[in-house]
Amino acid sequence: SYYLVAWLLPLPVVAVIVILAVALGIARPDFTLQQALASLAPTGSSPPPELPSVIWILLPIQFLIVTLIATPILWGEEFGWRGYLQLRLLSERPLLAAIATGLIWGVWHYPLNLRGYNYPDHPVLGLVIFPVSAILLSIIFGWLRLRTGSIWSASLAHAATNAEGASLTALLFLGGADLLWVGYLGVLSWIPLGAVCAWIVLTGQLKGETPPKEAQKP
Repeated sequence: SYYLVAWLLPLPVVAVIVILAVALGIARPDFTLQQALASLAPTGSSPPPELPSVIWILLPIQFLIVTLIATPILWGEEFGWRGYLQLRLLSERPLLAAIATGLIWGVWHYPLNLRGYNYPDHPVLGLVIFPVSAILLSIIFGWLRLRTGSIWSASLAHAATNAEGASLTALLFLGGADLLWVGYLGVLSWIPLGAVCAWIVLTGQLKGETPPKEAQKP
C-alpha cells in the first residue's frame, strides 16, 4: 500500500544514513542517546541517566503513533504544496513541477533554517542543502499523492518525515555529529531519498497526471 510506504519510508532511510555515516567515517550514532540528551539538557545539569535497551522498541512505536496524530496538522501545508501548487506549476511536466515546487518550498523554510532549525551548526550553508532535500521530498510526496489520488498520503509522508526521520536522526547524532551531513534532511539522506526518486522517475511513476481544468491550455 502507498500509505504504508508513506508511513514507514523514513525508517529504512534513517538506517541507510546510519550505515553510510559509519562506513564513510563521518559519524558514529550513539544508541545510548546520552549525547543527545546531554546536549538538550540545561547547562550545568547532571548527566542524563542511562536508558534501558527497551527504549529502541518503544521509541519507533511512539514516533509511528505521533506520525498518525500529526498527519491532519500537515494536511494544510500539503494541500498548498502538493494539492495545489505542484499540480498547476508546469502542470504538463510533473518532474519539473516537483523540482520547482521543491525549490519554492525550500526557500519558504529559509527563516526557520536561518534560526538553526534543521542545521544548527550551519544555518547559512543549510540554505543550500535544504532545497535539494525539499526537491527530493517533493518528488516522493507528489508521487504518493498521484498514486493514491489523495493529499492524505502526502500529509502522512510529511508527518513521518518530521516525527520519525528527523527525530531519530537527531537522537542518534545530536551532540556528536554535524546534522548537515547526518540529519534526515542532510547530505547523506540524498543517497536513499535520491534512489527512491530515481526509481520513481525512471519507471515513469510520475506520468499519468491529469492537470486541473483551470491549469490546462485552451
